[in-house]
Amino acid sequence: MSFVKNDCQQLTINDSYIALSDRQKRFLKNSWAEYFADHIFPNIKEAPFSVLYSTKASRPNTPVNILVGALLLKEYHGLSDDGILNALIFDPRFQYALHTTSNEEQPLSDRSLGRFRERCEQHRLETGVDLIHDAIEAVSEQMAVMMKLDGSLKRMD
Repeated sequence: MSFVKNDCQQLTINDSYIALSDRQKRFLKNSWAEYFADHIFPNIKEAPFSVLYSTKASRPNTPVNILVGALLLKEYHGLSDDGILNALIFDPRFQYALHTTSNEEQPLSDRSLGRFRERCEQHRLETGVDLIHDAIEAVSEQMAVMMKLDGSLKRMD
């Protein structure tokens, strides 16, 4: 697989978001998905992950920002890999949060996340660089806001 940055974030004429009723759009805008889509997803840096992919011309990778975003949402909602895949396929909030409402087919498969984590772990073992940790740390402040965490409180256990 070759690395291709995910630059396409525009709505298309067939976008599923357009088909939502005004009420559904209002609920979507007031959900966690709006904040994630506007403040977290755009800040997921894909370039550091290019080292995981071939430089030869080949099939493009699943967009890294979608993979990392799916991992974040998976943990946020306490889902399994299958759970996040089902949520992305059937729940417009997850599609909206990951900017995939324009996709005819959602870009994740049942093995996408496992293979991605495997590549990242292999890279960590070889170089000592934990790409997923670094990506999550880069958006941790925005995640704390979304989760309504108070950074001034300290755990005492």
